[in-house]
Amino acid sequence: MALALHRHRHSLPLLRHLASSGLGNGRVGCQNPAGYCRAAGISTHDMAAEVTEHKSSLVRDYIHSALYEPHLGYFAAKSNAVGAITEPIWFNRILGRAAYNEYLSNLYKQHDISWFTPVEVFQPWYGYAVAEYILRTMDPSAPLKIYEVGGGTGTCANNILTYFKLRAPNVYKTMTYTSVEISAALAKKQKARVEAVKSHRGHFMVNCGSASDPRTWGTANADPCYVVMFEVLDNLPHDLVYRETPKSPWLETWVVRNQTSDSLIEERRSLQDPLIKRCLDVISQVPGTSSLVASAKSTLSRLLHFSELSWIPTGCLQLLETLHRMRPNMALITSDFSSLPDVTISGARAPIVASKENGETKDHSSYLEAMGNADIFFPTDFQLLERLDHYAATGSAEIETSERISTVVTSAEFMEQCAQVDKTKTLDGFNPLLEDYSNTKFYISLPSL
Repeated sequence: MALALHRHRHSLPLLRHLASSGLGNGRVGCQNPAGYCRAAGISTHDMAAEVTEHKSSLVRDYIHSALYEPHLGYFAAKSNAVGAITEPIWFNRILGRAAYNEYLSNLYKQHDISWFTPVEVFQPWYGYAVAEYILRTMDPSAPLKIYEVGGGTGTCANNILTYFKLRAPNVYKTMTYTSVEISAALAKKQKARVEAVKSHRGHFMVNCGSASDPRTWGTANADPCYVVMFEVLDNLPHDLVYRETPKSPWLETWVVRNQTSDSLIEERRSLQDPLIKRCLDVISQVPGTSSLVASAKSTLSRLLHFSELSWIPTGCLQLLETLHRMRPNMALITSDFSSLPDVTISGARAPIVASKENGETKDHSSYLEAMGNADIFFPTDFQLLERLDHYAATGSAEIETSERISTVVTSAEFMEQCAQVDKTKTLDGFNPLLEDYSNTKFYISLPSL
């Protein structure tokens, strides 16, 4: 099946034509000190102190601190939470689905607290598929330059660089690959993983800083480039908004410390935050009610004029605004979870809060329980993501008249066109690259010619 662009249905060769103006960019020059992660101009250590010292913070700032604070945040205190599989899985030697699930279960038990992304599970074939798409769509007359936001342990970067080295050595000679990583611990792992291949050393660099902060990107650069992100959107901070009825004004949610019980609680305040306002404005332009109301129960609540609680992807909008400001001619490739199973936290587009110990998963009932000890991950509304991307690029959420061309496809559709799917097939024909992670999608956005 061809990748379906928003306005037309095209094949991958035509996407190459659409991108024929060339996709590359210069290196990032900004290097942040290890352990300091910029977001909204202050360190995440200060964000944690906001709540600890009886002050308050927006929900997104609390989540940012819980995940990324350089000393206590989940991805710093538990850097092994982002797991690395040292050797590729030989799928052709696995009997079938049951044996595959058992194999993964054993891997999780061996790696204690680690989570494995599809990039890790299907290495090198997942990274090779992304590289193949880039190879088909890039301008061969210009040096290829790729940025990866949130590069995990460096597996994707290593696989993409290796693919170009093997398949397109002339492209490989001049290409550069920059990882933009908020976690100093993961940045160190990425550098070690990629530079273990001696020939990659002249092509790869790590820039430690928040991709949402324009200062991390240095000077704005209008040259074309690729930006890739895999399983990044699910960990971006969200805000929580509430209203009594569909006609009531939205209220923003703050996390405050109850001075009587010394516990963290939520407090509703009148809507003041500009980022929340911009995000709600885009959401209001998405056809239907699915973007704010995620279930039949919530839909019934709207019809009966009951209250509404919604998680909105302000962190995603902030990142997209920064990317389009600093790299306005980027081609964006991102993949993430379009839905999550067994969510117990209230609100549309609510997250799962979970930790791992001895390979076993423990779910938490509230995001307020997470302060460095648990992951907080959200589903991605890809219809809304497309609108947010166009809004960040042009100031308008209208897609039909946008200056960008975009598409949403399932991961299976993307892999069927770009991956060597025979490499991930088990002995009985089951193919986890196409059949597992069925709740993930790809979003691709290109600048128009």
